Amino acid sequence: MEDRKAPKKISLRLANSISDLEYLRPVSIEFHSESRFNDIPYSHKKRDDLFMKAINEPNYYALIIAELEDEPVGFIFCTAGEYLVGYKDLITTVYSFYVRKKFRGTLAGGKAAVRLLAGVVKWSEARDVREVMIHVTSGIDVQRTDRFLRRAKFGVIGANYSLRLGTQKTTQEVTEE
Repeated sequence: MEDRKAPKKISLRLANSISDLEYLRPVSIEFHSESRFNDIPYSHKKRDDLFMKAINEPNYYALIIAELEDEPVGFIFCTAGEYLVGYKDLITTVYSFYVRKKFRGTLAGGKAAVRLLAGVVKWSEARDVREVMIHVTSGIDVQRTDRFLRRAKFGVIGANYSLRLGTQKTTQEVTEE
């Protein structure tokens, strides 16, 4: 009789310590280097300051990590805040939604994406948020992301437009700033 292993599960958790910043450092660098912004120097300090908000202000910021065993598969970074000129009602804004390239197109990657999306919805519902908005601006698999979000019942409320100005760098830099 063949010995079958139980299928590996994707787990989700909220970042809650400084060690999570180190754990996700290579993943966030991977995200940046794959994005359309990869010509902008990467700042570890800026990333750490931003992600620390999820640890220090968990009512308004979340860094949701998807893992397969002890390996990060992806993450979502989001905030809950009031509409620009409104008050009371909160809106969740997802600024980063990333599944690592080596997992995309696999069962584990698909499960991670679904679980991350469900996780941000659950996190938002716990804060009585009225709407979740996802910014798709990284330039990574835009058509696949569009199909995925539409299947998940997210509606299109507009589009992102870009006009690059000035000169573009040709090399990627990673700084400690």
